[in-house]
Amino acid sequence: MSILRARLRPYTLPLDPPWPSVDGPVAERRGWIVALEDDAGRIGLGDAAPFPGFGLETHASSGAALRGALRRILGLSRTDLALALTDLSLLAPVAAAPAARNAIDGAIHDLLAQAEGVPLARYLGGAQALPAVSVNAVIPRVPAEEAASLAREAVEAGFTTIKLKVGGVPPPEDRARLEAVRTATGAETRIRIDANQGWSADEAIEALRSLAPLGIEYVEQPVAADDMAGMKRVREVCGIPVAADESLRSLATAETLLYGEAADLLVVKPMAVGGLRAARGILTFASERGAQVVVTHLLESAVGRAASIHFAAALGPTAHAHGVASPAELREDLAPPAGEDRGSIRVPEAPGLGVLLPAAFWEGAEEIEPS
Repeated sequence: MSILRARLRPYTLPLDPPWPSVDGPVAERRGWIVALEDDAGRIGLGDAAPFPGFGLETHASSGAALRGALRRILGLSRTDLALALTDLSLLAPVAAAPAARNAIDGAIHDLLAQAEGVPLARYLGGAQALPAVSVNAVIPRVPAEEAASLAREAVEAGFTTIKLKVGGVPPPEDRARLEAVRTATGAETRIRIDANQGWSADEAIEALRSLAPLGIEYVEQPVAADDMAGMKRVREVCGIPVAADESLRSLATAETLLYGEAADLLVVKPMAVGGLRAARGILTFASERGAQVVVTHLLESAVGRAASIHFAAALGPTAHAHGVASPAELREDLAPPAGEDRGSIRVPEAPGLGVLLPAAFWEGAEEIEPS
């Protein structure tokens, strides 16, 4: 197997309503799809979709990094591709571009799994890979009555875990929303809350002391991504498990978080950490430290989300539902999303990633020439 062709195509997908971030509302997801074609006609797909607030590259710099790296990938053999996965920073243009690394990593993994004739989840996880992944529902910062209605709908649809967005409003509003959701769903439903860096450490402690009696599975990113001391203080004072999301950008930051006792769980987004191989390294370290891992996506296209679904499935049974469901805010997509049923999402069964893009998508795509 060798790479004969590489293509690059930008995409833009609207988010309605816009997604909150520390840099302001995000109204659209912009990214790049990579296609690597080998000498057997197989096509591996990868997604690069930087997101504000995660310390990633810009859309433009991601595209530039991909162009440079793809020139070096053309002509590589299967052995060379596997070696490239072990250190994508050897492809110099992507060294400082995690989303671009994710796209290349995803396309290579897709090809390797196709060559083996197995779904990517099975390629990564072997016999322990699951056919479906338990996922959480997400409820945005909406009035308490609306949050309760959405929560009831989620439970009726089979979800057993709900993620509720908090922060950015007066604490009584968060408590009213959480109370409404708890009343609507009952004591058996797991409720995790996500502040998206919305509090200072003091604000987080005050808020969580008020919310704790309502039963919280864990709190996700209560303070700013770089405030490791604040994360640790919140974890020590509140007694609620703390999950690191925006703080987790690499194996090095995972080590800082867990050695520094700043987090109980790690929320792993392959897009944010540089791809599946990097995510597996973080998983291995977390396991050694006795920390749980929850896999989520970054609201990217169906291509990128499929890679996260396969990665979550490859872990086998886990203690917590994953955040890889199709986002309701994404009103359009590049391909049909993976099927969802009763609070779980089915893993594509076709070899590799299992995502096919329509031929029309590639009209006007950039053909990469070898360097």
